[in-house]
Amino acid sequence: MPGLIEKAIGRNAGLKRLRFPSSSVRDIPSAMAKEISQRARKEAEKGFPFLPLSLYRDFSRSGCRTRYEEPYFHKRRLLSDLVIAEAIEDRGELVDLIEDGIWSILSEPSWTMPAHNTYIRDEDALDTPLIERPILDLFQCETGEILALSISMMEKRISPVLAKDVEYEIRRRILEPYITDHFWWMGSDGPLNNWAPWCTENVLLSTLSIPLGEKEASKVLRMAITTLDQYIEGFPDDGCCDEGASYYHAAALALWGCLDIISKSTGADLKRVWSDPKIRAMAEYIEKVHIEGDSYLNFADCSPKAGTLTAREYLFGKAIGSERLMHHAAIDAAGSWRESDNDYNLFYKYLALSHAKEIEAEAARSVEISPQPFTAFPRAGLAIYRWNGIVFAIKGGSNGESHNHNDVGSFILYRDGRPCLIDIGVETYTKTTFSKDRYTLKPMQSGYHNLVNFPPLEQHDGEEYRASVLRMDKDGAAFDLTRAYPEGGGLRRYIRSVQISDDSIAIDEDFDAEQDGVLSLISQEKPMADGSAIRWDSFSAEFPEAVEAEIEILPVTDQRLRKAWPERLYRTLVRLPRKTTWAIHFE
Repeated sequence: MPGLIEKAIGRNAGLKRLRFPSSSVRDIPSAMAKEISQRARKEAEKGFPFLPLSLYRDFSRSGCRTRYEEPYFHKRRLLSDLVIAEAIEDRGELVDLIEDGIWSILSEPSWTMPAHNTYIRDEDALDTPLIERPILDLFQCETGEILALSISMMEKRISPVLAKDVEYEIRRRILEPYITDHFWWMGSDGPLNNWAPWCTENVLLSTLSIPLGEKEASKVLRMAITTLDQYIEGFPDDGCCDEGASYYHAAALALWGCLDIISKSTGADLKRVWSDPKIRAMAEYIEKVHIEGDSYLNFADCSPKAGTLTAREYLFGKAIGSERLMHHAAIDAAGSWRESDNDYNLFYKYLALSHAKEIEAEAARSVEISPQPFTAFPRAGLAIYRWNGIVFAIKGGSNGESHNHNDVGSFILYRDGRPCLIDIGVETYTKTTFSKDRYTLKPMQSGYHNLVNFPPLEQHDGEEYRASVLRMDKDGAAFDLTRAYPEGGGLRRYIRSVQISDDSIAIDEDFDAEQDGVLSLISQEKPMADGSAIRWDSFSAEFPEAVEAEIEILPVTDQRLRKAWPERLYRTLVRLPRKTTWAIHFE
């Protein structure tokens, strides 16, 4: 049965080559143009680094991703910045550097990231890339996009021979693997995640920006539509991205990019797609999990600092007619040409600059948008409450979600934009992060979430370890969490209920276990135990009788976590010998 996109496009749509004229990015404020030029020249002083095989193999030997990734992304970021700067200046002064960057990337035997160098999903990466069979991972595809847009924007400036070399390598490394091989993210053999739209977006940009035969282009389009329709079909109707706000930018937002590219290359009117309730819900998810500034509710591997919105969110909001999303994105994106993530992606820079004036005009408008007091995502079991500057979210779901943490039943609390009770997030990715040893990492464990555990019994990973939603409405929520813990560990029942009122949140921990329960509370501020209460600066956790509490310091040394948190977090452990109802009060 045809999917949403196939119904809108049809199977015989005509195709035209994608063009990215450099003139489109020149109509920007002079201060921004100056900043772009200065930055590109400053970064160019570092040059384009060489990536030896020993550095590629370092990931397999040490588990460290960053030693290879940092020079890899520097090279792509620098090329993109130079292309943008030359497009704005239009003087030819940076062409030699641009050609050096193109040549340097063409000289890499593989564009696939070491951590992704595998032909089987979730298998260990091979230490050496097999050149004769390229792997289409996120960054192989994105490298193709950067090179394709570089020659499109620099048309008639760079060497025509070098442009032909780029076209040849895109055909060899992107087009041919795409239409002759099969990668898990293309669909049909398992659940899809953000890889599906992210890779597809960059395959479309890479291949439809170079000369293709009609049959080749049509095959690329049909394959892309098949993947995207399967991705949409697998998404819940409520639009919830179970990977979190950090991954929205590579998930629903990358889907917008795919749809925009398809519309431009076929000339098709996608009103049918943009008006679809699920597409609208997918777009506005990011609004629903927003707290303040660059802070977002962060379950799973999502960072609490998920980044500011960009031109892409603005354009997605415009496509679906969401004033809320458009205005929020415009305020974040006005005056900016760089993304907080994927800041090496040339397509994203192009969009930001070619819509700069329109975005600034929207940001200057006065728009009153009230927060939604209650939001529910039924399939994920996520309930969000907002009142009097408070944001409280509690989730059910399962421990088999994409980028999962064992956090079924956990909650997050913010007040006036300040983190109160938190989800730590994820550390810098290493070999362990996506291996059988993933749940040896503390931020993945239920004992490091705002939950009750029954030592040594904690939650287990897997789809079968899940919550049952008993209630989820504007006044509160209740989840049966018993199945989130392994059978035979002494737990017979654990039901967590929350009741919302103006000045407090009542939390009922109804459990029957052979062991005492231990409530973990993770905070940014240092707490103080005070008889029957645990106190922080602006709120307290109050219990019906004196409690035994232990306060641990959690040093934050990881580079990724330090972007979100100070050098210390705190875990407060409260022993609960029996069923207990406690409350969060606001000072």
